[in-house]
Amino acid sequence: MFVCLFLILGAKDSFAQQINLQVKKEKLEQVIKLLRSNTDYSIMVTSDVLEKSRPVSVNLKNVSIEQALKEIFKDQPASLRYEIKGKNIIIKEELKKNEEKPSERESKESAFEGTVTDIKGAALSGVTVLNKQNGLQAATDETGYFRIPVRIGDLLQFRLLGYEQQEITINDAKKIAVSLYTNTQEIDVVDVVNTGYQSIPKERVVGSYVQIDNKLLNRSVSTNILDRLNGIVPGLAKDEIGDFNGEIQTNPNNRSSGLTIRGKSTFLSSTDPLIVVDNFPFEGELSSINPNDIENITILKDASAASIWGARSGNGVIVITTKRGKQNEAIKIDFSSNVTVADRPDVYYNQNYIDSKSFIDIEQYLFNQGYFDSDLMDNSTYPVVSSAVETMNLVNTGALTDTEGQKRLDVLRNSDVRKDWSKYIYQKALKQQYSLAMHGGTSNITYRLSAGYDKNKDELVRNGSDRLTINTLNTYRPIKNLEIIAGLNYAQSHTDLNNRFSQYAMGSSKYSGSYLPYSMLADDSGNFLSIPRNFRESYLAQTASQGFRDWQYIPLQELAIADNRTKVNSILAKLSASYKIIPELSATVNYQIEEQKISSRNLQTQDTYYVRNLYNKFSVYNASTKTIASNFPKGGVLDLNDYTWTSWNFRSQLNYNKTFGLHGISALAGFESRELKTDGTGQTLLGYDDQFGTSNMALDYVTSFPTTPTGSSRLPSPTGRIYGIINRFLSYYANGSYNYNDRYTVTASVRTDGANLFGAKVNNRFTPLWSVGAGWKISNESFYKAAFLPYLNLRASYGFNGNTYRYGTALLTGRYGTASLTGAPQINNLTAPNPELSWERVKNLNLGIDFKTKDNVVSGTIEFYNKTGIDLVQPTDLAPQTGFATYTANTAKTRTKGLDLNLTVNWLNKDLQWKTIVQYSLVKDKILKYDAPYSTISGFGGMVGRPLNALFAYKWEGLNPESGNPVGWYEGAKSEDYAAIVANLKQEDIVYTGNRTPTSFGSFRNDFSYKGFDLSFNITYFLDYVFRRSTIDPNYSSLLTLQRHTDYFKRWQQPGDEQTTSVPSLTSTENYYRSTFYQLSEALITPGDHIRLQDIRLGYDLNKIINSPKIRLNAFFYANNIGIIWRKNKNGLDPSVINYPIPRTYSIGINANF
Repeated sequence: MFVCLFLILGAKDSFAQQINLQVKKEKLEQVIKLLRSNTDYSIMVTSDVLEKSRPVSVNLKNVSIEQALKEIFKDQPASLRYEIKGKNIIIKEELKKNEEKPSERESKESAFEGTVTDIKGAALSGVTVLNKQNGLQAATDETGYFRIPVRIGDLLQFRLLGYEQQEITINDAKKIAVSLYTNTQEIDVVDVVNTGYQSIPKERVVGSYVQIDNKLLNRSVSTNILDRLNGIVPGLAKDEIGDFNGEIQTNPNNRSSGLTIRGKSTFLSSTDPLIVVDNFPFEGELSSINPNDIENITILKDASAASIWGARSGNGVIVITTKRGKQNEAIKIDFSSNVTVADRPDVYYNQNYIDSKSFIDIEQYLFNQGYFDSDLMDNSTYPVVSSAVETMNLVNTGALTDTEGQKRLDVLRNSDVRKDWSKYIYQKALKQQYSLAMHGGTSNITYRLSAGYDKNKDELVRNGSDRLTINTLNTYRPIKNLEIIAGLNYAQSHTDLNNRFSQYAMGSSKYSGSYLPYSMLADDSGNFLSIPRNFRESYLAQTASQGFRDWQYIPLQELAIADNRTKVNSILAKLSASYKIIPELSATVNYQIEEQKISSRNLQTQDTYYVRNLYNKFSVYNASTKTIASNFPKGGVLDLNDYTWTSWNFRSQLNYNKTFGLHGISALAGFESRELKTDGTGQTLLGYDDQFGTSNMALDYVTSFPTTPTGSSRLPSPTGRIYGIINRFLSYYANGSYNYNDRYTVTASVRTDGANLFGAKVNNRFTPLWSVGAGWKISNESFYKAAFLPYLNLRASYGFNGNTYRYGTALLTGRYGTASLTGAPQINNLTAPNPELSWERVKNLNLGIDFKTKDNVVSGTIEFYNKTGIDLVQPTDLAPQTGFATYTANTAKTRTKGLDLNLTVNWLNKDLQWKTIVQYSLVKDKILKYDAPYSTISGFGGMVGRPLNALFAYKWEGLNPESGNPVGWYEGAKSEDYAAIVANLKQEDIVYTGNRTPTSFGSFRNDFSYKGFDLSFNITYFLDYVFRRSTIDPNYSSLLTLQRHTDYFKRWQQPGDEQTTSVPSLTSTENYYRSTFYQLSEALITPGDHIRLQDIRLGYDLNKIINSPKIRLNAFFYANNIGIIWRKNKNGLDPSVINYPIPRTYSIGINANF
């Protein structure tokens, strides 16, 4: 593989440069790097040339660059030559003459010549020209000229560091002119690590980091930039449960990306990594970031890498760098577009379902037991019953014959509501992305302007979103040593959430908001049908005859008239200036202000069931006059919410970089201040008329009015809400590193963060955080002789990161409101004060080793880490006489140990290229101190010595062979005393079953390329964890609710069944403790280990067809979430699924550069 080493040497003010250099038996690569302290020359050389070089021994004092190079190359192989052109030094190997015997091929070969220039027409020397058919290569001279043997049909490859590689097929022409485009992006991404405060050469980084370049980011397709990190970063895990299902968060404290880096080290604080965009924390809605504007992403994982971010770096840092123009780059236009189609969700997968026939059998059993008698005889509130129960009642009262009743029930038995769900509620999602950008630059100015538009149709009918983004980033150099960067980002999005599927349910307590499996949402002609909701069918017919508004509940009509939209406007402006005071010292000032406005509008018109129900509820029928009077106003109900997030950041920093001889020093120091302020208002308007924008709020909200069908109630008082938070931060920091002879590196970092979130004392408001690190490049030692492993580097770091608990203060706090009955002010949600409340800290140790074998066939990184969370916030008991049960205190402690492995194997590197990337992460955490008593087995963790996400269960002793009752364990013996078992949470009587989150996970990716085609597929795996699968509530009445499950068919029914099932027998009467014990027992703990084919990508370079150097065109196909290829559990369950599997998606797209 052709790997180039590009060394950019430090600038000097003097033109007459004198070289002082003393080395003994040093590698040529190291000698070249040492020249940086004495020259401003750029040196270009290929790694295969360096491998053929010999050690260098020289003692130079005050010599010119020409004399220095002459001495350095004096004892090198005769084939190694160097050339000085301006400020460029090109080192290359002189081509050997073709010594093969004449052959048939040679008789058809002819000399082919040409020139290579950049896009401005300037000649490029040192370009490698490779004939991929016969293996011969040439290099261009100072005029860009080359000559090489070819025959028609041969493929010539042109390569030069800093320029995009190009391939051209030879036709019958005898001469060709080739233009190469600059590609400084590749150098920036490969050689520099961006921490958000500084850019550090890779070889001097001692911390733990992962870089995702633009190519890997664009391997996958999504409108959310963070989704593209899934499965490609060691140590990074995504918990789908953390998602907010498309809803826009209006409180920045409640945001959750679902991402964790190297596990969790907190109980109550955020577990999200800090998101940084172009050197500042990003406080806005993540959906406003357009992935097409991102250049690269760096993940900082340990103290040395992330501690510069201080008290917000305890969960790791994700540094996002956006694209910008390049110096001396002609104007370029980039265009990309893709379309993604997702399968319709598989509604038949959900295990929480019982078919219509079995459901009616259950209803019939309960009907015969008299379970519905109280509802059927209730002529006061007329509670709803199902269509099947209505039919059973008609047969029972003689209104229908048994034959007629069975015919009606048979129609219901043959119905399946899932068919209508799939047809009317769900759809195939369609997502479109378009991006257009223009960028370029001169010697003094760089610019980039981009626009993006996304339009998404979600899998739920009438849900979707669109997004418009406009970004510009410009760099100006008005005078020598001064650089000014100005940027402006604007985003506007609309999100429609009209389909809330959970609302299509019954309101009766007997059914507890569940659906009926035989409900029909539409008839065969597509006409919308009603389903039972709150009242009996007979009562609805009565109210209709009296003139009430239609009280039927028609789900598809509700879906058609829903109007719930959220609009987000975001604007971010940034300005920075950097001035080089002296060559080694520069000062930078950065300022950024960001404002985001979130406006939600939910209009429920007078035709919606919600408003019709309220209107009818507060209406009274006068039997004598046969009229209706309502105390609820005509019109709809409008909910309006407006939120504004404003954040500003200011940073001032000094940077020092100096190389002298074999020594290099890099340091920075500065301070920054930040503020995040949110303001929100909300109001509800009754009697709203959307045509005129009027409402009727002059109502009596104190009097209890008579309600229909019975009772009395006050009108729902419209709410007026005002929210707001202010978070302020002040920080001082310094960071320094020292490097000797490109072999030894030491770093140190210190930072003090202060905030208005914590204690009454200043000492508690500020926290000092620090780190130290060291690196040793063993392969650069003179004693190192392992030719098979030419690169070996050791790294170590230790220090402290921080985390912020945003919900506690030193003072007594509460939320003010107004009493609905009296109108007097009141305060709710009081929290106990803690003047000593402070920051959480994470003690972090990281050990890493980096290696590469000869010819870079195998390369990788292995890292071991140990994180200890200290001063963690937890609920702590208080004496009851204080008026509070608990208060929050910094008294908990955790520990997380783990390993990250990243291994790359280059199997083939010819016409067919094949690369395998293996990633593995191990995360083992446990609680060291947690004072709150263990109080519930249904949650996770909370027990010292166990993981934070530990899953516990009641001990299971099988089923009673005579009754089918579940058998547990109490006081050292088998027991069916369920109340005693449930109340007993002693460690010896409950079972630790495993970790709810995978402790071992990773990916196995293979990338292939061949003659313009590229193929990539990624396999992800998640091991060593468990989950509690869903099941039934083992009594008949609960099966009418959402406690139904396919386990109904596996229930114990007769002696002997206990040998083949763990599902208990069903009881006629409810037994809360029996149900609780079974549902939280060992019997339902299921291994979550599984391997899945995550995605496949196939691309083709259309330039093979177009053959134009001015246009680059690439097309691709991408499929995501292909499916599970192995699972440990025997139930056929996908452990990552709650109800329905995430649908498979298919994308096609095109990328063009002009």
